[in-house]
Amino acid sequence: MVKLSTACASRMNNESEGERASNGEDYDMTRNIVTRLNSMVDSCTPQQDLSECRIYKVPNLLRNVKPEAYTPQLISIGPLHRGDAKLEIMKREKLICFREFKENKLSDERIMDLVNIIRNKEKNIRQYYSKNFNEIASRDFIEMILLDAVFIIEFLKESHGVGGGPKNLEPWMMSDIEEDLKLLENQLPFFIIQEIYDEVNRARQELPSIPVLRLATSHLGKYWLSDEVQNDPKVQRSRHFTDLLRNLMLKGVIVRSFTFDNIKLKYSAVMLRKAGVRFRVAKEKCLPNIRFEKGVLEIPRLEVDYSFERFVRNIMALEQCYKPFEAYICNYIKFLDNLINSAEDVDLLVGKGIILHWLGDDAALSNMINKLNENIGDTSTCYDDMCKKMNDHYENRWNRMKASLRLVYFPNVWRGTATVAAAILLVLTLIQTITSVKSVF
Repeated sequence: MVKLSTACASRMNNESEGERASNGEDYDMTRNIVTRLNSMVDSCTPQQDLSECRIYKVPNLLRNVKPEAYTPQLISIGPLHRGDAKLEIMKREKLICFREFKENKLSDERIMDLVNIIRNKEKNIRQYYSKNFNEIASRDFIEMILLDAVFIIEFLKESHGVGGGPKNLEPWMMSDIEEDLKLLENQLPFFIIQEIYDEVNRARQELPSIPVLRLATSHLGKYWLSDEVQNDPKVQRSRHFTDLLRNLMLKGVIVRSFTFDNIKLKYSAVMLRKAGVRFRVAKEKCLPNIRFEKGVLEIPRLEVDYSFERFVRNIMALEQCYKPFEAYICNYIKFLDNLINSAEDVDLLVGKGIILHWLGDDAALSNMINKLNENIGDTSTCYDDMCKKMNDHYENRWNRMKASLRLVYFPNVWRGTATVAAAILLVLTLIQTITSVKSVF
């Protein structure tokens, strides 16, 4: 018994030592994992403060649908496309523009003042972008912002007809630059352009000068600013050109409640017409101001050219990143996507004057509208009440019966008159037949 107890004790001691050794190995592994994680966290670049961000990298879900819609074709502005080899040709044009700018009443001391303005605002400028650019040294960053801001100011002055702008640009470059300046990823904060513009005007004693906000719209074509629009607080608070474009599009927008009900329009324009819905072009110009009352769908006129898709995709990307719960343009495009399913729907809206386009055929516009909505998230909607009314209108059998009678037998005055005449003739014939039968008996 003594020998057995000694053996048991020895075995228990061995197990205890083994357990301690095992526990020691587990502890070391756990400590190593924590140490490695701490090291990786310490070496990780701090995330940009998105609360200050206004210029975004377009999400891959949107970019993958049509990358060229978000990518500058000729000129890079700001850091997001800095270093793109195909855009490097414009670096020389920026330097030539800067030389002309400097030779126009600006000494080196005045240029140093501009550099200091950017230096003092460098942190704010960097915070405007959704991506960190710590790899860009402060000197390079300031140089980039100055060259880009000067180029934009001189380009806007030239396109506005003020003169003094870049003379080194080929005519074909102008329209490409105009389009590139609208892209979400190709922006400078508006405030730094404004400060440099004001400082240059003071240095050159060019007062009074055209407000830079008015200059900024010279390359926006049909979105020219009236004095009333220019003084609109939302327009005045525009953060960059893409934001300015959106604010101009939403001037006079009907303020709607955004909900998460996500009620969609189930029926296309042609189907709604068969349920008696009448289509009318609205007098106002703000695109999202769509109304449906007493069976009449009133929509502002939409003009579509070959640059429309690229332009509206960037506005939608801005809303997805910056205004997901006030996404008026995204909701407007979603509504159109549900309203238009085919070339026949486009033809109906074109016939009513609601759509005017230059895309060659109606099928091209239908395809474009349907693809614009691809990968746009269902965050909130502002047309749910109206869509419900339209769905209910179509699903009312009596509305479809009345519309069928009107479309088949009364589509115009002549057919309507012929239908009534035929009905009268049928009644008279029936009366005559009855009278003849009575006379026989």
